Amino acid sequence: MQCLPTTRVALLLAALALPAAADQTDALLIHLAGVINRGKLNVIVDLKPGNAVITPQWKLQTEGAPTAALTVEADEGRVSCVDVDLTGGKLIISGSGFRPSLEIEGIRFEDGTGVTAARFRGRGIWRPLVAVFRALARPALRNLDVNTNIQSMLRGEIIESKKDPSGTSTEFLALVRDVKIHDTEIEAFSGYPFAFGRLIDFDTKALKLTIDKATFTPPAQFEADGRIDGELVNGSAAFLGNHGRFAHGELRRGTFHASGSDVSFTAGTLAVDLTYGDFRWPGGPRIGVEAPSHFAVRDLRVRSDGTYSGVVDAALFGKVGTIDRAGMSVAANDVQMHTTGAKIVDGKATGEVKLGFQYRLNHTLVVHYPVEELRDRKVPLVFQGAFDADLHFENAGSGDEGVVTGTYQFTIPWPPVEQAAFEVLRARWQQDITPAIHKVSFALEPRRFGPCGPDCFLLDMRVVAAKSKLRQICNTEGKADVVIDAPTRSLVLRNVRIQPHCEGLLGAVVNFLAPFLTKSYSDVSLMQMPADLPFTIESVGTATDSIFIAGKVDWTAAHSASAP
Repeated sequence: MQCLPTTRVALLLAALALPAAADQTDALLIHLAGVINRGKLNVIVDLKPGNAVITPQWKLQTEGAPTAALTVEADEGRVSCVDVDLTGGKLIISGSGFRPSLEIEGIRFEDGTGVTAARFRGRGIWRPLVAVFRALARPALRNLDVNTNIQSMLRGEIIESKKDPSGTSTEFLALVRDVKIHDTEIEAFSGYPFAFGRLIDFDTKALKLTIDKATFTPPAQFEADGRIDGELVNGSAAFLGNHGRFAHGELRRGTFHASGSDVSFTAGTLAVDLTYGDFRWPGGPRIGVEAPSHFAVRDLRVRSDGTYSGVVDAALFGKVGTIDRAGMSVAANDVQMHTTGAKIVDGKATGEVKLGFQYRLNHTLVVHYPVEELRDRKVPLVFQGAFDADLHFENAGSGDEGVVTGTYQFTIPWPPVEQAAFEVLRARWQQDITPAIHKVSFALEPRRFGPCGPDCFLLDMRVVAAKSKLRQICNTEGKADVVIDAPTRSLVLRNVRIQPHCEGLLGAVVNFLAPFLTKSYSDVSLMQMPADLPFTIESVGTATDSIFIAGKVDWTAAHSASAP
C-alpha cells in the first residue's frame, strides 16, 4: 500500500526505536534523527514482560518475550507510514471498565490517517464479541496516537497521551529490552549539521547514510555501525593536526562506528578545501592555514582520540607558521607545504614534503680591529628571504619521534647585507705609524660592497689620511672570498685583498692601511646558523642582488647534539 503524506502518525511501537539518553548517546541520536530527509528504517524491538499506561483508561501489556519488526518509511523529515509485525509472546492493549481488550498481531499506521490495517483478536470475554463485531476494537486503536517527528521518535517522546490523575504518563521504555536497526538507508537533508563526536562536524549536502546495524539498550547504551557517502560543507576537523575549518569537502566510501562517547570512522577518500585553522604536520611544520588550502587523504582511519592513518595529498598555505622540533622553533611567514602520497600512521608521517616560506633570521656581525682606539664593532643583521626545502619524514611524530632529513636552499637579499657591511667598514681613528710620524688621522668611507662572481665580493672604499695640513684622499680596490666554515656552520668573508693605490706625500702612510684592512676584514662571519637549527651549510652562490645558501637538514643529528 502506498504511504500517505502526513504530519502526524498514530504509532504504537515507535517509542521502541531509539529513546532518549544522556550526553554523547543523546547527541548522536539527535544527529541521526535530524539528518533524515527520506528513507526506510528496519527495526527489530525485543520486548520484556510488563505494563505501560498510555492514557488513564488504556494500557499496554506484554506477556512472554514478544518481538516487534518495524518497517518505517520517512519522507521530508517525518514518518509517513509504519508496518509492525509481532511474533513470539503477546502484546495487549486493554481498557478499563467496559472497554475492550485486544491482542495485537500486526498494525499498519499512516500519517494523517492513523491505523489503516490491523491484525488482532479479542481477549477474554471480548474474544467472541470482537470476532463478530470488529468495530468494537476502534476505541482501542484510536488511542494509539503517537508523534511521528523523527527526532521525537528517537528520543522516545512519541505518544501524545494524557496523564492520569496521579500524574503518571506513558512508560514505553519499561517494555523495551533492546532495539536493533539493520539495513537502513537514509537520504540526508541538505544543510543539516552533523558530527562524529569531536573529530569532525559539518553541514550535509547530497549525503547518503546507511545503518548496517545498531543496537540500543535502555536507558542509554547505544552502538552503531554504518556507512556514509556524499558532500560536506561548512565543517571542521579536529584530527587534522589540531583543528581546521573547511568550506567544502567530499567523503567517499566512509564507514563509522559509534559506541557511547567512542566514535571512529574510516573513508576511502576524504578531501576538504580548508579555509582557516591550525594545522600541524606530524613531526614538522605548524601552519595557520588559509584558503585555498586543500587536504585529501585516502584509506583514512580515524580513532576516537584523534589519531589518524592514511595516504595524504595536500597543498597548504598560510600567512604564518612555525617549525617545531627537537626543542627549537623557527618562525615562518607566507608558508607553503606540498606533499603527494605521504603516509600517516597513528599520527606519524613517512614521505616526501616540499616546504617553502619567508624566513627571518637575526645575526650579529662582529669585526675585530687591530687598533686599540677602535673597539670591536657589532652590527645586528636581519636576514629575510625565501626558504625552500625538500624534506623526507620517516616515522616522524610529535616532539623528537622519528627522523626528518632533506636539503634546503634559502636566499639572502643583498641590500641589507651591504648596508650592514657599510656600518662595519666605516671607521675613524688616529694612529702612530712610526716613531717619527704621530697621530695620523684615518677615515674609511665605504662606497660599494657586493658580489663580483660566484664566490667573491668586491670592496670599494674612499680612504682619507690627514696629518697636520697634509691630506691624502684616494680610492681603493679590493676583493674578498666567501667561504663556508663547516664546523661553525658559518658563511665567512675571508682572504680580503685591498690596495689603496694612493700617491703623494702621505702615499706611503696610506699604503700602510692594506695590511690593517686585511687583518680587520678577514674571517668576518657574515652569517651563522643558530646552534639549535639542524641545517648544515654545503654551498653558496651569488647573484647581482642576493646570496644563495644551500645545505642539508638532519633533525636526528640536531637532536643527538642537543640531547646532553
